[in-house]
Amino acid sequence: MDRQVIEEQLNRVLGSPHFSETTRMKRFLSHVVNEALAGRSDALKGYALGVDVFDKPDDFDPTLDTIVRVQANKLRSRLDLYYGQEGRADPVRILIPKGSYAPVFELAFDPDAADATTPADPPDPRTSLAVMPFDNLSGDPGQEYLADGLTEEIIAALSRFREIRVLSRHVTYRYRGAGRDPREVGADLNVTYLVEGSIRHWDENLRVTAQLIKAATGEQILSDAYDRDLSALSLFEVQEDIAAHVAAEIAEPHGFIHRTGPRPRDAETQALDAYQCRLLATEYWREPSADHHRHVRDLLERATKIDPNYAGAWGMLAIIYGDEVRGGYNYRKDPPPFERALAAAERSVAIDPLNATGLHALFLTRFHLGDFTGFEAAADMAIRANPNYPDMLADLSICCAMRGDLTAARSHIERAVTLCPDPPGWYHASTCVIAFMDGNFEEALRSAQQIGQAYWNGAELFELMCLGQLGRGAEASAIAAAFRDRVPDIDKYLSTIFAIWQVPAGLAGQIREGLHRCGVRSESRDTVAIR
Repeated sequence: MDRQVIEEQLNRVLGSPHFSETTRMKRFLSHVVNEALAGRSDALKGYALGVDVFDKPDDFDPTLDTIVRVQANKLRSRLDLYYGQEGRADPVRILIPKGSYAPVFELAFDPDAADATTPADPPDPRTSLAVMPFDNLSGDPGQEYLADGLTEEIIAALSRFREIRVLSRHVTYRYRGAGRDPREVGADLNVTYLVEGSIRHWDENLRVTAQLIKAATGEQILSDAYDRDLSALSLFEVQEDIAAHVAAEIAEPHGFIHRTGPRPRDAETQALDAYQCRLLATEYWREPSADHHRHVRDLLERATKIDPNYAGAWGMLAIIYGDEVRGGYNYRKDPPPFERALAAAERSVAIDPLNATGLHALFLTRFHLGDFTGFEAAADMAIRANPNYPDMLADLSICCAMRGDLTAARSHIERAVTLCPDPPGWYHASTCVIAFMDGNFEEALRSAQQIGQAYWNGAELFELMCLGQLGRGAEASAIAAAFRDRVPDIDKYLSTIFAIWQVPAGLAGQIREGLHRCGVRSESRDTVAIR
């Protein structure tokens, strides 16, 4: 990438409100970018940054003084906020990957190919929200930095959910420490919801409370408290953990805002259908069915015609297209479902490269098509875009399991369940498969029994394969009968499922063996071509 293009982007970022008021962050970002441009990325280590950027003495020890690591995480958060708001259409993205201090530069689109006559964006369809400055109840003014840091972390975590429009901290900072009527603040900021809260710090203990307020009425509709022991974790880890839980409870696909959703009189968009489709699609995954799938697919297709630049609708539509194969719902052959899914996912990511829904659809579709290099690249981008998106983590978990990485698979599903305490039943398909692959068939059976009918079709498969491996096939007669009723052609069903999910031959053999022991006979078939 041309050096001048990167330098112009750096100046654009430094001139934004997210950086204009903080000399230290400007100096940090400028230093790492300029070092990278000079070919000295390898020298960007904790010690060197402490001395060169933060004026630490020569005996500075980054393992004892965590200033570089803490400030690097804050820098990542500010960059995420910038690119989630005013920098959304910038041609270049400057990113600092976790685990490194060296920046990477990504081209969002080709500025020379941009059409200068592109019409203005349609009205923003998203639910609007403002995070008010958290109150410091510690009795020590010196603890204000804790409240400020947590406020910033929660804004960054919420901004990763692209269906929520989150105001910048600089917009709400003027309310810090002032008594405020939520109805007046909501009207002043023109938002639907406010997030308010407080921190209390004593000894090694930290208590954070957070509330979701409906701005129009001042009604407190969600409240929670988080207690953490600061002797066990670093302050930044605690802030990041609490912010992730607050954001997920409010904004994740099964969170409060999407469960309730705006009514027509509350909506802030003329393209109301587009946003309602997003909400309907969210609920579809709790209890998928052919009728619900058809309805949501039709609505999302209409939504993308109403608002062709709605990245979230394109991403959701890509997943719905994939369910024509995954669930066998309303299959349309021309063009094939996964080809349509891939085109829709790529369209979503082209519109908004940080939209986790589009990236989720992209890595999932590439996985199904056997493009594992493309899958890994898109999955990495999805995690970077939103590590707190439970549905995406649950799907990534099963993909990692099929690729043989049970450590990553287990980590992703555990985080998904932590962030979504009331997960849809299909999350348990991943925990079942992981335990089954580990040879822990009792644990796998417990997970299988929690799937229910939230799985697309043939959920009985999971119980049967576990019972068979446990030598308890005699208990499975009723389950086997239900499975045969739902799945008339078991051979075709298994071959298709194994092809879609890239099931390794050894695992496929174990599954068939478990079914046979339960009296469900199947024969191996050639791999089904999936498009």
